Parts: sequence; C-alpha cells; structure tokens
Amino acid sequence: MKRIVAATLLALALSGCAVTGQPAPPGTAAVFDGNTVTNDEVAAWSTALGELGFANDPGEVLTLLLLQPVVEKAALDDGNVATDEEIEQDAVMWALAQGNTLAEVTDDQIAVVRTVRALATQAVPAGAESVTFSESVIDAIVGLEERAQVSPEYGDFSQAVFADSVTRAVASIADYASAPGGISYLVLKDVNGFNPYAQRDWMGVEGTTGEASA
Repeated sequence: MKRIVAATLLALALSGCAVTGQPAPPGTAAVFDGNTVTNDEVAAWSTALGELGFANDPGEVLTLLLLQPVVEKAALDDGNVATDEEIEQDAVMWALAQGNTLAEVTDDQIAVVRTVRALATQAVPAGAESVTFSESVIDAIVGLEERAQVSPEYGDFSQAVFADSVTRAVASIADYASAPGGISYLVLKDVNGFNPYAQRDWMGVEGTTGEASA
C-alpha cells in the first residue's frame, strides 16, 4: 500500500503581520462563510498532530479547520456525535497507531480528532479504494474554492488537489486498520486542498507532502 510522505514541520513560524495582497486581517489564515481561522489555530492543531505522532503540512491543518464547522454540524444532524470520552479514547488510539503513549489528551488533540471523526461520518464509499462525501461537505469544498479568502502564504484552495489527497489517504487505510488501535478513519487527517509546495520558506517546513511511495 502507498503511504503518504508527509512534510516534517520543524517550526511553524507564523507571522502576526499582514502579507502583501492578503485579503484578510493580520494573523488570519482564511475566512470562509463568516468563519475565521487564525494562524495561531493552524499552529495549535499542527502541534497537536505532532504530539500524536503525525508529521503534517500547514495546508492539511487549514483544510481541516475550514471544514470543521460543516462536518461537525453534518455529524450532529446525522446523530453521529461522539462523547468527549470516546474522542479521548480515539486520540489515545491514534497515538498508539504510531507507537506512542499519551500521558494526557489536550483540548487541541480532542478538537482535531473530533473533526476528522466527523469528516469520516460524511465519507461515502465510491468504489473499492475511493470515497466521496455527503452533499453538505461537497458543497463546502466547492465553496472553499469559489469564496474562501485565504492568505497567500497558504496558496489557493483547489477541489482537484483535495480530491487527490483523499485518494492518497484512502490508499493507506489498510495500514492503519491493522495497526494497534485499528482506527482506519484517521487517514482522513491528511486531506488537503492547498498546494503543498506553496508554503515553505516562511513556515520553516522541510521536505514535501502529497507524494506517495511504495
């Protein structure tokens, strides 16, 4: 199975100063349908994923944060809301899948796991190794490309890039399903609608993401 080669996030040096051409206030990563995601939130979720044992790209984190209100509402509407205790246990299993043991689960880790779990409830099988999503999530993905105001530091959101990231993520489900904890849905943490090569120098990121190796 192919595994995603994620970028190593050495230092998320997020600036509080506005960037030339940025269509949002200083310190803002993106604004979408009245919801604002800050650079500090991107940094916090990136740290949370790192503590769980997963290298990550800022674009992946921003994608999850932008989808958070939509997928959590959709999960609520469908009656697929997990308790805090269930989410904490999932976070422990996420870390265990990477061979890590958590001393405690942080609020940011709970938020990340809850969002990815909610996204998974909206995934619809579309073949042996592919998924699509519920209408509400698809509408949000289209809207992100059309209406989201994103800092140039992250690049532009693309439906095509997002779809490619989902294909790669689904390809590694079997690996996580057989890992300790067996929580295969966590592969959806890797969804990313942003060009992974557009965000390097200012964020202090090394390596590449969006590539797969056998």
